[in-house]
Amino acid sequence: MSYGERFESPLGRHVAQIIRPALEALLGKTGLRVLEHHLEKLLQEDPYSVLCSEPHRFYLAVKNIFGEGADMMIRIMAKKMIEEGVLEASDPNEFLEALKDQWKGREKLLKMLRLP
Repeated sequence: MSYGERFESPLGRHVAQIIRPALEALLGKTGLRVLEHHLEKLLQEDPYSVLCSEPHRFYLAVKNIFGEGADMMIRIMAKKMIEEGVLEASDPNEFLEALKDQWKGREKLLKMLRLP
């Protein structure tokens, strides 16, 4: 069974299809699997579903893993997604700020990813 077949939500599956290739390009297949494993362990559910429903919670999990390097890691990830045309943002900081925004982050993120 592939990773994408285990998703809890259709939206999470869709987001994974968008984001995973950019993350794999940055981290490699093994690095991506390690990151997903740690995020699942921290979040106790599918990280991509959490990213869609509670971006701030996702951000806190990434921060738990990368510490002070979390913001830079997210900016690099966002830059790659912008370059690949899967993130509609003028700057990687827009993505980071959406993840940090506890109140309107989900709305901002869904617009950037062009999700329902």
